[in-house]
Amino acid sequence: MTNIIRLPQLSRNAEVRAASFNESDNTIDVVWTTGAAVRRVTWMDGEFDEELVVSPSAIRLDRLNAGAPFLDTHGTWSLADVIGSVVKGSARIEGGIGVAKIRLSNAADAVDRVAKIKEGSVTNISVGYRIHAVEKTEREGKTPVHRVIDWEPWEISAVPIPADPGAQIRSGKDEGALFACRVDPDLSTTNRIRRMRMEMQMRQQELAG
Repeated sequence: MTNIIRLPQLSRNAEVRAASFNESDNTIDVVWTTGAAVRRVTWMDGEFDEELVVSPSAIRLDRLNAGAPFLDTHGTWSLADVIGSVVKGSARIEGGIGVAKIRLSNAADAVDRVAKIKEGSVTNISVGYRIHAVEKTEREGKTPVHRVIDWEPWEISAVPIPADPGAQIRSGKDEGALFACRVDPDLSTTNRIRRMRMEMQMRQQELAG
């Protein structure tokens, strides 16, 4: 059965491609997703493995390709948090990974942070994204899998330490905006459970007879 739940914006580790700084146009190349499974823990679901499907049909690239912001540590409260932007039209899926080109800011208030990226002192980045639909699979004796089949990157950030993929989703007023997410059961698992229940009922009826 499909359910609708509310989720905040999440984040994932990403990376600046080595030696990618282009001085002529003040840009760097980044890998913003590989889709690798990460372990997450939430109050609602407990512990689970989250897998991002990396394909053109699963990822909504409109925001990135419209020139999404490149932020300082996911900061959203001030224009000073913006230290660059995604070059319009550069975000794409390439060989099973998400890549993009970032144009760094020349603004005076961003000089120190941008300089650390240019010289290679800051190489860790993180992508912030919204989940629109997820397929949940229960595994007997194993951690459940949440396969994200529809998601939307909103921004890319430079971070001193990569975002913790297992960070707990907090409840309360400080968790920020929540967004609707469709939750679909894995049909193969659902059908298998249904067959098991039917077999158990048949056995019980045989025993009762």
